[in-house]
Amino acid sequence: MSAVPLPSRHSETKLRRLNSEYVEAFLNSDVDWYERHLASDFRCILPDGSLIDRARFLAETRQAAGMKAFDVEDVTVQFEGDTAIVQARTVYEKADGGRGQSLYTDVWIGRDGRWQALLAHITAVSAGS
Repeated sequence: MSAVPLPSRHSETKLRRLNSEYVEAFLNSDVDWYERHLASDFRCILPDGSLIDRARFLAETRQAAGMKAFDVEDVTVQFEGDTAIVQARTVYEKADGGRGQSLYTDVWIGRDGRWQALLAHITAVSAGS
């Protein structure tokens, strides 16, 4: 297992691009993108606290996101060795008119010479936050 090169300005740019692509894949139900970028042991913690594995995440991605608007704000990228942590806030409006916000953390790991998403954690933000 070979790691990606040590973090650099280029690495931050790469992770920001991957973050944007991750969001686009969600909005467009792009399972192929996730197939290429999720680690084999990927896990996701959903806003309701349930934990799903890669297979279930891919199955759920096949369903339309149903968003009328979806904005990503306050993206940060941190590195520790061959691990990157991407955090951001989302502000969205669902197709049915429901509005909300969430915070997410994605953990990326340098594995097999590329960045792979290892963990996603999504937290719903209450209206007063």
